[in-house]
Amino acid sequence: YLKPEDLKTIAPAERKFNISEIDLNNDGKKEIFINFFTPYFCGSGGCSLALLDSDLKLINRFTVTRTPITIDSKTENGWKVLWIQDGNAWKKLIHTNGKYPSNPSLIKVTKETPETNSIKIFESNTSKAYSF
Repeated sequence: YLKPEDLKTIAPAERKFNISEIDLNNDGKKEIFINFFTPYFCGSGGCSLALLDSDLKLINRFTVTRTPITIDSKTENGWKVLWIQDGNAWKKLIHTNGKYPSNPSLIKVTKETPETNSIKIFESNTSKAYSF
């Protein structure tokens, strides 16, 4: 996700992330969300995240994404539906052509809502922080 030259511009205090693992495509292997939550990776619209497969290969990059991310048990195109809250409204991220939309701010709000038993990841700052 990052290149070696990126580390020269990122202060050590800004080199933090947290992770969440969940099987998004029901293949028995957990995909890994990486939430880069420090000011270097965040702006007024949200933060940058990465989604990796179980072999740590990049599936998706997300920009301007607000957490928490809500994950339904239902799937579309073989992958679980992701939800991002935008004020009191919701945005539905559907995996299409091998990826989720990379910029949730460009997705239109929907009148639909996540399932009541959905899983929320990065719900608060209680997730363990890692440094790099």
